[in-house]
Amino acid sequence: MDNINCPCKRTKCERYGNCNACREHHNDKKSLTFCDRLKKKEQRKADRQRKRERN
Repeated sequence: MDNINCPCKRTKCERYGNCNACREHHNDKKSLTFCDRLKKKEQRKADRQRKRERN
């Protein structure tokens, strides 16, 4: 599946826009995809914000 709106900054990557190939590649390497890193970063940011609001 090609994703024309791919948020990855690596536009010269042969997997750019191909989410399935990118996930397979990163799964083999045990690292997160660019998309997953963005989601994780946003989750951490939201968690920190909730923690601040509770205090």
